[in-house]
Amino acid sequence: MSNQPPQSSVCKTADQLQHPHDFGQGQKRKAEQRATLVTLLTLMTMLVEVAAGVITGSMALLADGIHMAGHAMALGLAALAYYLSRKHAHDRRLSLGSGKIADLAAYTSALILGLSTLWLIYESVDRIITPAELMPREAMIVAVIGLAVNLVSALLLAGKHEHGHSHGDHEHHHDSNLSAALVHVLADALTSVAAIVGLGAAMLWGWTWVDPAIALVASVIILRWSWGLLRQTTSVLLDREGPDEIRRAARKLLQKNGDTDIIDLHIWSVGQGSWTLVAAVVAHGSTTPEEYRASLRSLRNLHHPIIEVSYCRQCALARKAG
Repeated sequence: MSNQPPQSSVCKTADQLQHPHDFGQGQKRKAEQRATLVTLLTLMTMLVEVAAGVITGSMALLADGIHMAGHAMALGLAALAYYLSRKHAHDRRLSLGSGKIADLAAYTSALILGLSTLWLIYESVDRIITPAELMPREAMIVAVIGLAVNLVSALLLAGKHEHGHSHGDHEHHHDSNLSAALVHVLADALTSVAAIVGLGAAMLWGWTWVDPAIALVASVIILRWSWGLLRQTTSVLLDREGPDEIRRAARKLLQKNGDTDIIDLHIWSVGQGSWTLVAAVVAHGSTTPEEYRASLRSLRNLHHPIIEVSYCRQCALARKAG
C-alpha cells in the first residue's frame, strides 16, 4: 500500500505560504469615484462651451470646449482604468497584477492631451493670421462658468491624496492615473483663464488678436505638462527601477543582520502605489529566504518579493571547523 497521502489533502506549510496575487489593486479607490464625478461635470460643461464658442465666435472658448471633449474622454478612461484594475486584480493571466492598466490609461491621456494641444496651436496661429468676428461679452459668461467647473473638478481630484510619501514607514508611491486626470483638468482651467483674459482685452480695447495669442501661450504650457506625464508613465510601463529611497530602505532591511552581501537588486512598480522586488544575496550566516522576506514586511506596498540566497562556502566551512 502506498504511503503517499491522499491527493485531496493539503500540505499545511504550502497552505500557510499562500499569498494574494492582486498586488494591492483589488480594492476600490476613492480616486475612482472622484474621477467618475469629474468626468460627468466635464461632459456637461464641454457641451455648453462648444455651443457657445460656435455662436459667439470665440476661438479660445471653442478651444476650451474642444479640449474638454478630449479631457472628458481621458477622464472617463481614468475612471474605467480603476474599474478594470479592480475587476482583473485576481486574473492570474496577468503575471504581475492589473495595476499597470491605470498607468496605460494615464499614458493614453497624455497622448490625447498632447495631440489636442497641437490642434489648438494650429488653430490659434491661423486665427492670429486671419482674424474672425468675436462676441466677447457672451463668450465671457461661459468662459467664467467653465473656469469655475474646472476649479471644482481640480479640488475634487486633489481631495485627500491616497498617494504619498512617508519617511517613517518608507511608503513611496504615486498614482499616475489620478495625476493624468488632474493635469487634464488643470489644462482646462488654464485655457479657461486664457479665454477670459483674451475676451477681456477684446471687450476693453478691441484687441481680438489677444484671444488666440493667449491660447497659443497656454498651449505651450500644456504641452510641457503632457510631455512630463508621458515621461513619467513611460518609465512605469517600461519597468524602470523604483525610487532611490525605497531601494535604500530595502538594502538596509536585507543587510540588517550584518552577514549579507547584496549582489543584485531590482525594484519596480506593478501599479498604482505598488512595488515588487527581486534580489540575489550572499549569506555569510544561515539566514533563510523566508527570513529575508520577513525582514521586508515593514516596507508598505511591497508585494511578492523574491529572494535568491547563495551561502558563502568559506563561511560554512569555518563554522564546521569551529
